[in-house]
Amino acid sequence: MNIPRAIAAGVIGGAVVDLFLIIVRAAPFPGIYQFIASALVGPVAFTSSAYILLGLVMHFAISIVAALAYAYVATRSRALIENPTLWGAIFGVGVMVVMQVVTGVAHVSPPPTVIGIVIGLLSHVVFFGLPVAWYIALGEKRETRSLKTAA
Repeated sequence: MNIPRAIAAGVIGGAVVDLFLIIVRAAPFPGIYQFIASALVGPVAFTSSAYILLGLVMHFAISIVAALAYAYVATRSRALIENPTLWGAIFGVGVMVVMQVVTGVAHVSPPPTVIGIVIGLLSHVVFFGLPVAWYIALGEKRETRSLKTAA
């Protein structure tokens, strides 16, 4: 597993999903990061802008860990490298489900609405799962080609 590649994939996926959510105003800046921080510290996160940095760090840490998990599985199953669109979409759905469970358990999120589920699926599949899967697959394919060429 190429750890730097997986970390880069997590940063890319985290940034792309945030940009989407902020642009469509589904998660306004900086409230998105205070919301994330509130999963750890509770409602106090909304009382000070100091919690924005905590939420930002948490968000990218979660994105990187998710990408590391995807990269780890991809090193054991070539299917994830050969068909990153399918597996990236499945990965995005899985990430969304985990996030819904975590925010539900942390009591920071009300029950999802239909529009919330649609935006959640769109953001986690198209703007997180796919970029992570494509970045990792592209890197693995390039690495494999260069190893074959060198041999």
